[in-house]
Amino acid sequence: MREVPEADAALGPSHDFEVVFRDMAPYVLRVLPRMGVRPADLDDVAQEVFLAVHKSLPSFEGRSQLRTWVYGICIRTCSNYRRRAYHKHEQITDAPVQAAAASAGPERRAQTQQALGALDRVLEALPIAQRSVFVLHEIEGLEMTEIASALECSKFTAYSRLYAARKHVERALRVLVPEGGP
Repeated sequence: MREVPEADAALGPSHDFEVVFRDMAPYVLRVLPRMGVRPADLDDVAQEVFLAVHKSLPSFEGRSQLRTWVYGICIRTCSNYRRRAYHKHEQITDAPVQAAAASAGPERRAQTQQALGALDRVLEALPIAQRSVFVLHEIEGLEMTEIASALECSKFTAYSRLYAARKHVERALRVLVPEGGP
C-alpha cells in the first residue's frame, strides 16, 4: 500500500485509484448484473464505472462511504447503459454458480441456480428505483441512510421503494419457485 505523505494525512485518508479499484471491483461486478447489465456487456459497463471513478476520485469529499459513492456511479452508468439504442440481445444458458452452492451436490446446485435465475428475472421486471433499493438493502446489506444518499432521495422514499419491491419480489417468487424449493 502506498504511504500517505504527512501533509495529506492531515486532510484525511488519501484515495488511491489502484486501491479503490482492487477493493471495489468485486462489488461493482456483483452489483451491475443485478441492475440489469447483461453478461456480455458487464466488462464494458464496469470499465465505464471505473473510468468515472478515476475521473471523479480527486473530488470525492468523503461525505458518504466510498462504497455508497461508487454505487451512485454504478446507478448513473447503468441508466446510461439502458438508454443506449444498441443492446446486445443474448440468451443466458448458464447461471453463475454461487460459492456456497459449489460445495453442495448437483441437485442442490441445480435448485440454487434455478432460484437465482428466478430472482434475476423478477429483478429485471422491477422499476429501476425499486430494483436499486432492493439490491442495495437486501443483497448488498447497505443501511437505508447510505441507500438514500446514493439514490439522492429521502430515507422515507427509499423505504417506500423497498416495501413495494419486497411485495413484488415475494409475489413473483411464489409463482416462479415452487414450495419446497431452495
